[in-house]
Amino acid sequence: MRIRWLTAFFLAASVLLFTGAALANPTPGTGTCGKPYCYWETPMDISDPETIWNVLIQPMTVVDGHERTQVLLYQEPDEESQPVGEVTCHSQGVHVLETLENGWSLVECYSSSNGVSQLEIFNDLVRGYIPTEQLKEKETKTKFGLVVDKLTQRMYVFQEGKLLTTLRVSTGKPNERDPQRETNAGEFHLVSFIGDFVSDNTICEHGIRFNDGDLLHNVPYVLGENGKKEYWNFERRLGQRASAGCIRVQRWRTPEGINMQWLWNRMFNMKQTKLLIWEDAPSRQLVAVPEDTPVYVLPGLSNAYHKKDNCFDIDQCYFPLQQITYAQLDEEEFSHLKDCSYCNPPLRREQIEEINRQYALETEE
Repeated sequence: MRIRWLTAFFLAASVLLFTGAALANPTPGTGTCGKPYCYWETPMDISDPETIWNVLIQPMTVVDGHERTQVLLYQEPDEESQPVGEVTCHSQGVHVLETLENGWSLVECYSSSNGVSQLEIFNDLVRGYIPTEQLKEKETKTKFGLVVDKLTQRMYVFQEGKLLTTLRVSTGKPNERDPQRETNAGEFHLVSFIGDFVSDNTICEHGIRFNDGDLLHNVPYVLGENGKKEYWNFERRLGQRASAGCIRVQRWRTPEGINMQWLWNRMFNMKQTKLLIWEDAPSRQLVAVPEDTPVYVLPGLSNAYHKKDNCFDIDQCYFPLQQITYAQLDEEEFSHLKDCSYCNPPLRREQIEEINRQYALETEE
C-alpha cells in the first residue's frame, strides 16, 4: 500500500469520519466537471453494469504527446511553481475541473511517476495545472471495455453494453524500496499491441500497452528444463497483488470461453478501447451478494464452487453441476468450498466482510 496520500483525499476521509458513515462506493475523483458518465464522478461499483458501460464509451481527455512520455502538473498555473504530479501522454485520462482564461487548465488524475521520473509521486490522486493547449479530447472505441478493480483483483469484460465475464488478475505489488511497482488507477486507452516480451527472466504473452511501461498481458511463464511452459508460480498468485506494475490476466477460460488470449484476438489493433482501473482506497466497501444468487457445486469431486454449471475446471461429463444458492455456502456441507479460479464466482460472505472491515474509514499512516 502507498505511504503518501494527497491532501484532497485526506479531506474526503475527514468528511467521512465526521459524518460517521462510510461511502459504500466512493468516486475516484474529488471534483466535478458536469459531464455525464464521467469516470471521476461515477461510483466504483460493478453491481451497476449499465452505468459502467456508459462510462466506458465516453471520450477521454488526454495530454497530447508520445505514449512513452510524461508531463508535469504544477501547483499553480506557472511552470516555475512546484510540480505536484506527472501524467502519461496519449493514453492516460485526466479530469478537467477548470479551464482558465490565461491558457491553463486545472486537472486531476493519479500521478504516473515511474522509476526514472524526476518526481517520486506514485499513484497519488493529484490536482494540478497544465497548459490547456496540451490537452486533447479523444474518442473511445465502443465495442469493448475493460474494468480492473484493485480491491478484488478482478477484471470485468464488457462488449457492446453487456458484462460478459469476470477474469482473475494480479496488479502491482509495491514495497518501500520499489513504490513505483504500484499499478496506476485511473482511466486509460489501450494504445499499442506489442505482443510477447521478456521481463525478469519470465515470458509474457499478448502484451497491450495502457500506461507507459505498464501493459495488460497473459499470466507469465518460465521455460522448464524440458522446454515446457511453467505457469504455476504465477497462476497461484492470480487474485492478489503480485506484479511490477503490469496487469497479469488469467489464461484459463471462463465458461464464456474468455481469457487473455481471447481479449488479444478480439481486440487486436482496437486502439482507444477504454480501460478503467479502480483504486483500493480507504472507505471503499464491496456490495453484499444477494442470498438467492445461484452458484454451482460438485459435491465430493470439486473443492470449489462455481459461477456457471459448465465451468472448464470440471470435466464436462459432470455437467450440469448442482445448483445451490449463495446463502447455502454457509451450510456445513459447502463451508469448505473456495471460489473457482476459472469462472470466478462471487467471493464468500466472510471474504467480503473481511475486505470491508479492512477498508472501512481507514486512512494510511
